[in-house]
Amino acid sequence: MIILHTSDWHLGQTLHNARRHEEFEAFLGWLLGQVRLRGVGALLICGDVFDTISPGPQAQKLYYNFLTGVAGCGCRHVVVVGGNHDSPSFLEAPRELLRAMSVHVVGAAAANPADEILCLRDENGDVELIVCAVPFLRDRDVRRVEASEEVDDKDRKLVAGIRQHYAEAVERALALACTETPGGTTGSTPGVRPRAVPVVATGHLFATGAS
Repeated sequence: MIILHTSDWHLGQTLHNARRHEEFEAFLGWLLGQVRLRGVGALLICGDVFDTISPGPQAQKLYYNFLTGVAGCGCRHVVVVGGNHDSPSFLEAPRELLRAMSVHVVGAAAANPADEILCLRDENGDVELIVCAVPFLRDRDVRRVEASEEVDDKDRKLVAGIRQHYAEAVERALALACTETPGGTTGSTPGVRPRAVPVVATGHLFATGAS
């Protein structure tokens, strides 16, 4: 399977008060062409789909038209995760409707990281890709606020919380990857060796120590 990663579209963004609708439209048209040309099986859209938490109608139209186009060009799976610029509730509002087009949306961090694991299946029902669909992790998602905390303590707990969140998600994903058997079932079947199922972890993170 060919997997294509993209992120940080920032649909609806302006530059010196100039709208960039034509640029976004051209980019998404090009991207849709690449999905067709390369026979992409899974498209990962990893955060900052929109530039603001309340995107305008033009930005929304670009997004939904693109997803409709992808669904019609043979791409079997689309995964969308929220970024720091996105509204988790806005992204997730049409989640059930989008799922009918094999578009999987994880806008907000789950209380249990294992709930962010997506098992994407082929036409035979076999799992062909496992995605740790981890969105942008906000401070409140990964640590408990305590009174009289120093800044260094907050930062340390934030980093530790992010690491723990990913560790739990990856642990669950790897466990699933080791137990998937032909036919789309999980568990240990005598005489049947589990297939090697690829695992992909997404994220929308700030890099520390970068210049």
